[in-house]
Amino acid sequence: MQNTPSLALILLLLLAPSFLLAQESSSQSTHPAQAADAPRPTPSPTPEPHKRRSVPEVEDAMSRGEDLLFKKHDARASVDEFKRAAKLDPWYGKAYMLLGLARMQLQQWSDAQWAFEEAAKVEPGNAKAYLGAGSALNEQKNYAEAQKALQYSLEIRPDSPEAHYEIARTLWGLGKWQAAEPHVRRAIELNKDYAGPHALMGNIYLQREDAEAALAEFEECLRLDPEGSLAPSAKEIIAQLKQALGKQ
Repeated sequence: MQNTPSLALILLLLLAPSFLLAQESSSQSTHPAQAADAPRPTPSPTPEPHKRRSVPEVEDAMSRGEDLLFKKHDARASVDEFKRAAKLDPWYGKAYMLLGLARMQLQQWSDAQWAFEEAAKVEPGNAKAYLGAGSALNEQKNYAEAQKALQYSLEIRPDSPEAHYEIARTLWGLGKWQAAEPHVRRAIELNKDYAGPHALMGNIYLQREDAEAALAEFEECLRLDPEGSLAPSAKEIIAQLKQALGKQ
């Protein structure tokens, strides 16, 4: 095992999260956010399907927002449309989810956190809402609160590779890299094509001073996502590791 203490100081590579669309929420008379001191809901089974009443103004705003976000790649412009949809229908969980996604793309972490938490209030069984909130909290380095949200997400969907990866990031941020490792391995097991966990696994191997294993993980990360946001840093770390190991 190659001892490379200087490389153990390499910073954790972070993967910009990607979220799937949320389920539509059920309608009720009063939105939880309107209640004074409304507590964070505890996870519960996904509510039974409920037919939402189609409101043309809401659907039009959502359609415009999705077009701006996914087709025109204009997250900033999409925000107003998702906000309009949520204002018209405060129980529309998908509007909050897409608002959170747009805010994440804009790196507006606290606003993204708020949107995902609103989605969790109207859809207590929505694992992706807690995942989004936890990811936004990770970006703010509020690891204690992130851990709570991500644990909720995993209670609802224990087979989510994204949630395992995000809680591993949380534990890494708390300096608990040994506790992070099982979650990283589980994320890789659940989705072998997920690049981010390989970068984090590489950092864990660096903590173990196992440069060979770290190199393999960073190379796998780069292979899986050669043009992604992790690629430049991964290439740099791979070059440093190869130099330390005497490889071409």
